[in-house]
Amino acid sequence: MKAVSEYKEIVPRKKWFATFVTRVFFFFIGMGMQTAYRIDPEVKKEVDSWPETFSFRMAVVGGPSMLMLKKGGSFQYLGEKEVFYADVEMCWKNITYAYLVMTGRISVPNAVYHNRQFVRGSLIYTMSIIRVMNVVQTLLLPNFIARFYIKEVPKLTFKKLVNRAITYFNIGYGAIK
Repeated sequence: MKAVSEYKEIVPRKKWFATFVTRVFFFFIGMGMQTAYRIDPEVKKEVDSWPETFSFRMAVVGGPSMLMLKKGGSFQYLGEKEVFYADVEMCWKNITYAYLVMTGRISVPNAVYHNRQFVRGSLIYTMSIIRVMNVVQTLLLPNFIARFYIKEVPKLTFKKLVNRAITYFNIGYGAIK
């Protein structure tokens, strides 16, 4: 019989594609939230109800993350930053679970139900963040794809189409900048 030290350690491989998809999703959601705050009165009203200095972070434990900051009348996407303190933190337990949610294979309520995601901070602000994210996802995604992420997709109006075009422009500009 072999000693324990003689067995080869099995190290899981890196999930580079899932990490890339999650980083891209965080970028689009972050830039979309920043743009929606400026152009959508519903999002502006929701975000203005938060405290004056408010931060939230979406992250994968040991993986990519995004940080949003409301300060001084603006709402900014700060990118992938390490943060000492965030008012609300929404975390996925690993990259596989985050990838399943980001690609629409499972819904966020299903991920929470199966204990794949957890929240640190106030649940009141978390629900407000989810309402903002629902509006942002309707701006970012075509309706036939948005139905995988949102329970009830609102009707598409001319104003929503214009806002969607502005959002796409700002995200493109943010990617170049």
